Amino acid sequence: MSDCINVLDKANIAAFVEEWMAAWNRHDLEGVLHGMSDDVVFEHWTGRVVRGKSLLARVWQPWFAAHGDFRFEIKSLCIDQAEQTFNFEWRLEWPSPESGHGGQREVREGVDLIQLRDGKVLSKRSYIKTALNIGNRSIFLKA
Repeated sequence: MSDCINVLDKANIAAFVEEWMAAWNRHDLEGVLHGMSDDVVFEHWTGRVVRGKSLLARVWQPWFAAHGDFRFEIKSLCIDQAEQTFNFEWRLEWPSPESGHGGQREVREGVDLIQLRDGKVLSKRSYIKTALNIGNRSIFLKA
């Protein structure tokens, strides 16, 4: 890729993913943001788009504070070294924010599509299943 200064090989991308996800699971916002480029574009599963690391920090800070008991698990990882991308299927367990289920453990599953530039996340697009699990019951999100 011509616009990449620091092109990572597959092993280094995998190491980046491992370290970055460890920061998520430590609830370390600064560690998560460290892996982002200054001009990152984040597309949330709700469709909200946030541009820039400083704005992303302001948006995520309350989320990290309110959801301190979350944990991500990577279910599968696909790396494209030539394109400097990785996609992973994830599982999130956290206290449910859903109406009528507050505080119960909830499981959501989704996929993230990540583009790297110079060894940092340039774009992150998140997609989520429309069903989540609370107390071994499937709850369907409204469209």
